[in-house]
Amino acid sequence: MPEWLAPFHLPKFTDDKFEKAKDAYNRKNGFVITVPSLGDIIHLRPFPPLTKFEQDNYRRKQWHQFSRSRLNAIRKYKADRRAKYLAMLASPSPKIVRDAGAILTALDDLQDALSTLSTIGLVAATIIGGSTAAVLAGPLGWIIAASTVMSLINPYSALRGRKRKPTSGRGKKKLLRKLSDKNPFSKKARMKVLKRMKNFRPTIGNLLEVAQTTDGIFGIGVSLGPIMGFVQDLAAGAVRKIMGQKVTIRKGMIEMPEYAKKSSRALKAQAVLNGQSWRTDLDDLSFSFIAGNLAMQALKPFMDDFNPFEDVPDLNQFEVMANKITNPIIQEIILEAGHTLEEYEVWPQNGKKWISYVDLYESTNQVATDNLNYFGETFKHENLGFIAANNAHDFSLSLLESVEGPGTIEIEYSHAERIVMTILDHSWMYPEDVTDAQIKIFEDWVFIHEFMNTQPSGKEIQQFVGRHAGFQFVISPDAYL
Repeated sequence: MPEWLAPFHLPKFTDDKFEKAKDAYNRKNGFVITVPSLGDIIHLRPFPPLTKFEQDNYRRKQWHQFSRSRLNAIRKYKADRRAKYLAMLASPSPKIVRDAGAILTALDDLQDALSTLSTIGLVAATIIGGSTAAVLAGPLGWIIAASTVMSLINPYSALRGRKRKPTSGRGKKKLLRKLSDKNPFSKKARMKVLKRMKNFRPTIGNLLEVAQTTDGIFGIGVSLGPIMGFVQDLAAGAVRKIMGQKVTIRKGMIEMPEYAKKSSRALKAQAVLNGQSWRTDLDDLSFSFIAGNLAMQALKPFMDDFNPFEDVPDLNQFEVMANKITNPIIQEIILEAGHTLEEYEVWPQNGKKWISYVDLYESTNQVATDNLNYFGETFKHENLGFIAANNAHDFSLSLLESVEGPGTIEIEYSHAERIVMTILDHSWMYPEDVTDAQIKIFEDWVFIHEFMNTQPSGKEIQQFVGRHAGFQFVISPDAYL
């Protein structure tokens, strides 16, 4: 089984160096993130967050301090966010109504992190790093289930347009690799080494010692994400012992630059957003996955210096405060609706200002997994959805690796994928006279291996189809080209 290799990690910047890198990037590329994918150009347009100068002038309503274009952009952002907020208030779910302001703030925090970190080219490194070269066309979308994998070699599949043409085994294998490389619905991962997380919560260790699909690992990652910002929350007085005592920890305390603070806030916001089963549009959810991954990459070098799972004794005895609402635009929307900020400075998981890290994990894990599965099923035909899901995958495994150390994660392909790759490695294809019934016999046998967790060899594959399905795979003519 291959080890997982993290796509990249952001080097440490001071605030001054970060600003210089950001300015240099913006001078060259502007403020719109463009992602080439499948012949399309996907434009990600996160709202550039208000600077400190802009926040002060916005609160004082000094509109003359803004350019016309910037003021129009701010007003459009406020209108869009107000519409989303009012839609949540009109939701039939009392929980969504109760948490509307917290959700709105979480979206703002994630967009703030995305806008900040993307301005030095990190999105390109995250998105274009080999994972978006192909999206599976046709009715099945890009979710790689066993049935989808089998469709790559089935001559009657809708994916093949019912055209029974020979295809290159190598070409099809390359396509399968591209489709499933970082797809959270097609891989399983397990931890070879598990010590730090197990000390925090033994049940996590019990889960991750057995191969888990990476959509499930996403839930674990989101629920543990707020711990990554422990040092920043501690400095801000937003961490305390469960009994309410203030704490100070000298070991490993480090000064974090502003972009890292925003990254910490973003991981807390991601947990807020997954505090309930909430359905929204493609952009909001995609931004949340991409921002979460960027934030994790930005925090990785700080985790090397201060790892809460290792450096904080009795981590499971701490609780963390919900993010405060600091954006004056969001504050204004909430106050104009007749609500107070304190109403929404809470965790959706318990409706309170404080939550223990253990309760946060227990109440977020499965909800986040379900939300990612909803996203995958709903947006399985969207290129941006495919990109976002790849980021959800990378975020999950980056977090686990940051906690336990490099080289601790093993990736496992599904048995259906490995069977198909064996077939493609041999440049086999179905014979011209194969029938749907014969193919179904073979595919049912493949799914049994998935269920039984067994892996047949190439010889065993040919023996089965010859004895039980009444055909033999033949060599594709493309194999000799």
